[in-house]
Amino acid sequence: MTTSIESQRIPVKANHQSFSCLAEELHMNRSAQFMALTLDLSQGIKTCLSLIHASNLAREHGDEESPPTLNVSDTECLTRMAMAAAGVLSERAESYIDVFNDMRVGRE
Repeated sequence: MTTSIESQRIPVKANHQSFSCLAEELHMNRSAQFMALTLDLSQGIKTCLSLIHASNLAREHGDEESPPTLNVSDTECLTRMAMAAAGVLSERAESYIDVFNDMRVGRE
């Protein structure tokens, strides 16, 4: 038996929007998007490097009571991830610099 509410089911659309630290007016601003990307990637790189550093220190001390947070393989994976994130950031910055330089040359 269906109640009147069940017979009137209306599909609900998800109203999900991904998180952004930018104000809504800046969502389409490419410079603001680059700054948000820079913030996200730099925080991720900092986290990776902190975990790597702590794990390496723990390995150096060799204290069985305080083992490394990451094993050697995970440390290597996070190192590569931090390097890749830094690479993305530098490539994106370089492309913006090229655009800015081209705009400047076009004005002269």
